[in-house]
Amino acid sequence: MAESTLSKISWTEFRPDQGRLATGAALTGLGMLIAAAGVGVLVYELARAGRSWTGTWDAPPSKIATHALHQAQAAAQSATRAGKQAWMTYEESDTP
Repeated sequence: MAESTLSKISWTEFRPDQGRLATGAALTGLGMLIAAAGVGVLVYELARAGRSWTGTWDAPPSKIATHALHQAQAAAQSATRAGKQAWMTYEESDTP
């Protein structure tokens, strides 16, 4: 069997600069903190604007959602009744 390329590599020669690695890690951590702060400000502003916007509506969102739910339930009941009636009154015809 042939020797693999990895076994021929002298890993003792691989010596990255510890100072640059530490600097890179510190800058990455700082960047993540800044990004997290940016996301926090963004979420806060979107929530504030959403609350302000929905506050101008005639009805609160909970009442609108409740009304939509009742409409959907009524529509489902009507569809159930119509389907049941169609099933009960169905007559199979002789022609295909």
